[in-house]
Amino acid sequence: MLFLKVTRSVKRFAARFGWLMAELVFVFLGMYGAFLLERMHDDDMDLLRKRQILQALVDEFEDYEKELGSASSSLDEAYGVPFFTAYGAGEKPFPTPIPYGGMGSVNTGIWEAMLQSGGIEVLEVEVIQQVQVFFKKLQDLLDLYSRFERLTEQMILPEMDQEVNYFYQAEGPELRDKYKWYVNSLFTIGMSLRSLSEQAASTKMVLLDEYEKIRKKDEKEKQNYAPAVELPDEPEPEEIMEEPLEDTVEAPSDARSQALDYLSFQCQVLAEHLQQIKTGYDDTYAIPFFTSYSEGERPLLFPIPMDLLQGINVEPLSDLLAAEGVEEVLEKEILDSLRNILSKISETERVHQEFAERCEIEILADQNISLFYATEAIEVKEKFQWFPNSLYALGIALEDCHKEIAPVLTMLEQESISEESLEVPVISKSESVEETTELILETNRTVLSEDEK
Repeated sequence: MLFLKVTRSVKRFAARFGWLMAELVFVFLGMYGAFLLERMHDDDMDLLRKRQILQALVDEFEDYEKELGSASSSLDEAYGVPFFTAYGAGEKPFPTPIPYGGMGSVNTGIWEAMLQSGGIEVLEVEVIQQVQVFFKKLQDLLDLYSRFERLTEQMILPEMDQEVNYFYQAEGPELRDKYKWYVNSLFTIGMSLRSLSEQAASTKMVLLDEYEKIRKKDEKEKQNYAPAVELPDEPEPEEIMEEPLEDTVEAPSDARSQALDYLSFQCQVLAEHLQQIKTGYDDTYAIPFFTSYSEGERPLLFPIPMDLLQGINVEPLSDLLAAEGVEEVLEKEILDSLRNILSKISETERVHQEFAERCEIEILADQNISLFYATEAIEVKEKFQWFPNSLYALGIALEDCHKEIAPVLTMLEQESISEESLEVPVISKSESVEETTELILETNRTVLSEDEK
């Protein structure tokens, strides 16, 4: 009898313990599920916040690119190029003040606001670093521009009624020591504006790539949670395609379309290479020298490498322009623009050649400060004035070459779009650029022969 009571008690305890464990497991699963839902909601909010921040930064950097590019062009056209062209030729141009507040429209508040609000916590480290480097350089430029405005207001504006010779030394076309900062600061500001405009464009592309990743991720998640939809039956692939199209591309139907595509490719390659050379020239030679020079640190002069412009290949464009019957295929406006590009590049190569050869002759290997600067002077001696002038002239020439290609690329793109409506045959992707060029030239000769008949 006692054994029976003990057995029943054990059974009741085991049942109660089992129900207790089941209840605990149920409560745990409920809490864990609520935690997962909350975590998913937080992830969605972070994703949404990240998209909003990236979109705001993309818009901001697009404005930076336009404003800095516009400021660079305005400064070069109205002040930099006229002054340095005359100054390099031995004339005495007036040190014209730049309008006060010329950089006041550049707003840097959005990044500081994001730093204070913690908004950058959702961004990748690489993106944060890229943006911070840009704003650091932008702040340096703004500081330099503020010093330039302050010196202009204190030293040039009060003397605006003076003759131009007042600002120059009695002998020689050099500015007086009191005003030598004008040349150095004007050049440094111009170079920095161009460099920052390019960096704003590259930073914008980084932000756009990151935004595109977030957008695709968001769309993929929406597709995963979207209800399945039954699609109507489609015919088998064999019924649609008789042969694979993996290795085929649409080819232009005539010589003009082929020439447009070929020119677009060659101009794009040339533009990218010129941009690479110009950026390297600014970062390695021009900006470091003029930044130090403008601050009175007396930097040493250095030789410009003879192979600076190595890799610029204009033969494809030259061959096409020299091809027989090319005037029958391409418009005169396009041909004139291409010839202008080749002329600009040829002139730039000449400027570089003369500059590099003179450096090789006059800048010695065992150079020292006393060779280039007089005692306690902050400007190079008159016999070496050609160096900063040539350094600036070569930078402007490289910039002009790059600017000449941009409208041509736009023109070629518009012409190519107008050809897209034509029916086109199919050719293999394995055709090389050389084969395409030969096809263009051969077609041009055929067209010309038919016209003569």
